Amino acid sequence: MVKKHFLSTKYILLQTIILIFIISIPLHFYIQSELENNFYKNKENLQIYAEKVEKKIYKFSNSNERVFYYPRSNIYKSAIYDLNKSSIFSLFPTKIELFDQNIITKNGKIYFQKRLRENILNASYILVSTKISYVKIILNVIIMLIVIAFLVFLVIFFIIKQSAQPYKQFNTYLENFIKDAMHEMKTPIGVVLLNLDGLDSIYNDNKMIKRAKSAIKNMMIIYDDLEFFVRKNRVEHTKENINLSQFTVERIEFFKDLLDSKEIRVIQNINDDLYIKFSKLELSRILDNTISNAIKYSKNSTKIEISLQGTTNDNNIELSIKDEGKGIQDVSKIFDRYYRGDKISGGFGIGLNIVKNICDQNNVKIEVKSYNEKGSQFLYYFIKDKSL
Repeated sequence: MVKKHFLSTKYILLQTIILIFIISIPLHFYIQSELENNFYKNKENLQIYAEKVEKKIYKFSNSNERVFYYPRSNIYKSAIYDLNKSSIFSLFPTKIELFDQNIITKNGKIYFQKRLRENILNASYILVSTKISYVKIILNVIIMLIVIAFLVFLVIFFIIKQSAQPYKQFNTYLENFIKDAMHEMKTPIGVVLLNLDGLDSIYNDNKMIKRAKSAIKNMMIIYDDLEFFVRKNRVEHTKENINLSQFTVERIEFFKDLLDSKEIRVIQNINDDLYIKFSKLELSRILDNTISNAIKYSKNSTKIEISLQGTTNDNNIELSIKDEGKGIQDVSKIFDRYYRGDKISGGFGIGLNIVKNICDQNNVKIEVKSYNEKGSQFLYYFIKDKSL
């Protein structure tokens, strides 16, 4: 699944690069064409302005006027030169020499020079210049880029949507399969446990029956975790006033067969009538996962200490579950989804991740203490319900 997703991402990325490359080709030619058009348009405008100045000079030459008012413009600068190419009159801020070509571009400006006919000013050449403006080209390119970006976004969105469709269908199919499979599993698990309870009452202290009951209860915990995991975003967990003291004793009793199968003693130090406002389903996930892990990772013939008492500030309730197991290798990773400290012990590695999510959503503080080959201790701080 991960490999397919990676290949799909590479395919989308490749398609996007090809698409951008294809679109950039006409954009490149468009910019080149616009630059050429801009050059010839500026050349044409300079020729027109040069002819306008030339006409003024000829008009003055054929008139009786004694003073020549040289044409000025906010857009164009110009100068006239004699036959030796020496400046006669110039509007350029600095001295400009004539060029060998009729038209050139230099320092962001375009220059055009023209040979004049004989006139009273003895002007043989005229040089006109203007700044080259790319504003229109830039605006057009920006508009085109926005349009192209929008089109690329639509195409990429379409590609991603089409590529993701099989995965959506597969996920829907997988989710429906898991829900149907879990529904079908619940009844036989319950029937097996009920019959094992019946056999246990007949054949008291039969180790094989107790082991079978212990295995079934482990399956029930995994089943409950999976069911919670699948339905967590679809079911609203209603909070109610819960006697945490009584609830904890009930959950310990649920694990009696697992405890007996490993000859583990539970030392209880549980204060009476400590209430919290919580969802029963979420609370059972916290207690069941923590107690089952304590049993799972404990050695045979050891003990588990479970205490429940109010804190010194009387605002919180402290639940402590301490085992004598081999300890946790990496405490920082135990709440990561699918992380398993010991693959031999089984499980999917989602139990403590579920616990962490529930605690985060309900403002329950968690502390984990672990010592190599000495055991681990999980501490939960619940907010006390003061309405009772």
